[in-house]
Amino acid sequence: MEMQTAEQPLLRVSGLRKGFDGKVALDGVDLVLEPGMVVGLLGKNGAGKTTLMRCILGLLSPDWGEISTLGQAPAAMSPALKSRIGYVPQQHFGYEGFNVERALALHASFYPEWDKQLEQAWVTRFGLDPKAQVTKLSVGQRQSLAIIMAMAYRPQLLILDEPVASLDPSARRRFMADLFELALESGSAVLFSSHITSDLERVASHVALLRDGKLLLMRDLDGLRESLRLLTIKEGCSLPPGLTQLSRNGNRVLVEGFDGDAFAGLLHAEPVNLEQLFMELHP
Repeated sequence: MEMQTAEQPLLRVSGLRKGFDGKVALDGVDLVLEPGMVVGLLGKNGAGKTTLMRCILGLLSPDWGEISTLGQAPAAMSPALKSRIGYVPQQHFGYEGFNVERALALHASFYPEWDKQLEQAWVTRFGLDPKAQVTKLSVGQRQSLAIIMAMAYRPQLLILDEPVASLDPSARRRFMADLFELALESGSAVLFSSHITSDLERVASHVALLRDGKLLLMRDLDGLRESLRLLTIKEGCSLPPGLTQLSRNGNRVLVEGFDGDAFAGLLHAEPVNLEQLFMELHP
């Protein structure tokens, strides 16, 4: 049985392909997460973000490719190994017969490493009433409860599918501000999907961009900011080696890998932030 060592990444995805009813959902995705990495998975609805996460967790079987989650194939993971993974889906259900306090107590009983102090801090932070019935919670409050349940045992790998979409702006900012610190403190890795570029820019160490099932880029955020440019070039001019074309509209070309060097045919180079990147790729 393959065991995880300190040298191994917490997650490795190689050549992953997955389709549904003849339509490609994931097309040759490669992805590696090391301890301390917080990777923002950016893409519009239908890009393949949820499918990728469900394959990583073993909830879906890939058609092709390999996945190593904490050193093992998802289908072969033992219950002990699964207890080192945290997951927050887009829709969280369960514990309808419990109040918040009892739901957390029951959930904690499955995890020997549960951090009661962390749980209480996040209950306070999200403003949850421990005596409130889960069925009476708003969508945002349920999402807050799901986040606590996924994070209070300090998992090594945390998978968050649009974790803050239902939270109010204040709660979203507080959660995102602590996410990176928690990953570093616990030596864990985080993969979270979002289409809110400001959230990614606030906490992500890396950005992975999915479009139509293809991973267009996977870069550290600081390096991506430095190398993203929207170039205006002369008609008929080709790009030099070393530049990755992400999109093109006439003589305006979005590239990654730009180092500031001019080349024949270049008329203008404009810096691009994540929101502009998203809009250029999804006109």
